[in-house]
Amino acid sequence: MPFRIALSGLNAASTDLQVIGNNVANASTTGFKQSRTEFADIYALSNLGTASDAVGSGVKVASVAQQFSQGNTEFTNNALDLAISGQGFFRLDDNGTIVYSRAGAFGVDNDGFIVNSSDQQLTGYMVDDVGNITGAQGSIQLRTDDLSPRATTSVDLGLNLDADAEVPAAAVTTSAIQFTGAGILDTDDASYTTAAFSIFDNYGNEVNNATLLFTPAGGADWDVELLVGGAPTQPATTAAGVGIGTDVATLNWDPDGAANQPTVPITIDTTGLVSQAGGGGTSDVIALADGSAQRGFSVTDATSYNRSTSLTVFDSLGASHLASFYYRKTEVPGEWESYTFINGTQIPGAQANGSDLLNFSTGGELLSINGVPAPPSSISTSAYNPGGGAASMSLTLDYSGLTQYGGGFNVNELSQDGFTTGRLSGIDIDDTGMVLARFSNGQTRVEAQVTLANFRNPQGLRPLGDTSWAESFDSGAPLVGAPGSSSLGLVQSGSLEGSNVDLTEQLVNMITAQRNFQANSQVISTADTITQTIINIR
Repeated sequence: MPFRIALSGLNAASTDLQVIGNNVANASTTGFKQSRTEFADIYALSNLGTASDAVGSGVKVASVAQQFSQGNTEFTNNALDLAISGQGFFRLDDNGTIVYSRAGAFGVDNDGFIVNSSDQQLTGYMVDDVGNITGAQGSIQLRTDDLSPRATTSVDLGLNLDADAEVPAAAVTTSAIQFTGAGILDTDDASYTTAAFSIFDNYGNEVNNATLLFTPAGGADWDVELLVGGAPTQPATTAAGVGIGTDVATLNWDPDGAANQPTVPITIDTTGLVSQAGGGGTSDVIALADGSAQRGFSVTDATSYNRSTSLTVFDSLGASHLASFYYRKTEVPGEWESYTFINGTQIPGAQANGSDLLNFSTGGELLSINGVPAPPSSISTSAYNPGGGAASMSLTLDYSGLTQYGGGFNVNELSQDGFTTGRLSGIDIDDTGMVLARFSNGQTRVEAQVTLANFRNPQGLRPLGDTSWAESFDSGAPLVGAPGSSSLGLVQSGSLEGSNVDLTEQLVNMITAQRNFQANSQVISTADTITQTIINIR
């Protein structure tokens, strides 16, 4: 009987040494999980149980249990090397069979699938055409096609326009018309038109073909009408029954005949005129208008505006274009003009001079754009044809971040939503498993999301070799999810989880197993001596 008991001890110690040897052999295996030998004693049983003075029948190996503790993280230079920090396993497709592993040494095969050295494909959540994660699972395949360009449709202009800025080349509108020369109007004349002179609107734009039409109104009174280009202004601008030589009348000139620009009040000062009662004299009246023109806005004249800023925008084919924005303060408090250019070509605004009008409150907040109260705080430009077969561009200029405070001109936000064609330049995987393709145009595209699986009893997994396991009845069904969700750990790119084998511990265990083996062999030796003694009894 002692022989059998000692033999079971030898077998158990031998198995323990095998387990220890396997642990030591895999001390450098990525993702390896060490095992430990668990023993149980053996008793002979009858139908009525075990006697109180029964002696055990030896030992058996009850289980070789793997220990799924965290291994050390080792950093690498490969972005596709992945380590799991926390619980969970990579979910791999092995020719249609799903297996699980903690070893994250991955690369790309010739079809673009992320695989390990055993050609098992890493699986994850798939994405739709616009990069949104779906619930479908499958093998992760990296696309190598170029990223299609996207035309710019919106520009965010978060600016501060300096409230202390001076009005550049301030406009002086026409305020009065006086007369020189002999100053004689012949009452026998049916009418008299002066020589052309210049007048100026609110924006300093010059009208150089204005004239005055004098028409007798009876006695010494005349009707005075403003003509532009030889035609009456629209709507008609007439001062009726002006007493020549005595009256000062006012004409309200509407430069554009619409509500975009305020009317210009023009004073007609006739005190310099002498009316002739008749007799065939020669009318001789020369009109002089005061006022001077503000230099018109010019993209090439930096003194005609206060500030400018630029950024690159893109057409539907991905070609780049320079969009520039110029800002000019007007004489009206809290009012600025904005001019938009693309590639040096002006994109006309809503105002007659091609600008857009920005108005601010006394607190510096945007009040209106082109007379429309803000919000909305955006305007759409006219279409621009970029050429080259690209579609016309129309930009929405978002001025929600626009202010007018003192302290200088500041650019706080200047961005647009377009981009040019991009070539694949690299792959990144974040800690939640998002697989992101980086492109040469600075954009990223979501390719997939790595999934992890966990089990209620990881020790119940069935080892398959190649540092992988299969689901079993004892492990329970896999709980699949994104890294960082539920009980799943996070993914660390550019690193690998090393073996969790502690070599020092294993060497101590090896000494213990050796002692156990030697002790059991001594039991056999002692039992043999006793048996020999019995045999030698005579």
